[in-house]
Amino acid sequence: MGAIFIGDKGKIEIIRGKCIADPPELLKGAPPEIKAPGLGEGVDHTKNFFDCMRTRKRPNADVEIAHRATTVCTLMNICRELNRKLKWDPKAERFVGDDEANKQLSRPRRKGYELPKEFS
Repeated sequence: MGAIFIGDKGKIEIIRGKCIADPPELLKGAPPEIKAPGLGEGVDHTKNFFDCMRTRKRPNADVEIAHRATTVCTLMNICRELNRKLKWDPKAERFVGDDEANKQLSRPRRKGYELPKEFS
């Protein structure tokens, strides 16, 4: 129910809305801690989704949150499959200098389910 991120500038541990960093300066500008049950923790996500459709408010678990959560899981699986450490560029959403790892970020699509070559 948490994650530990280790980078070249330190370490951040996240457990259900609480963050611990070494060095503590890594949390400068981070969102405030969420006290459980907090934002979204005790909310029925389906009800919240429909409420937000009516009110145009942002849902507790919006698409950006889902994308980031899924990305972390995908990165862990790629590291496990390749059995080595990898360096991730979160802005480019690519592995740094690792073509083999970057090939794992997508797969060939079945006929009829291909993505367009360009998006408008």
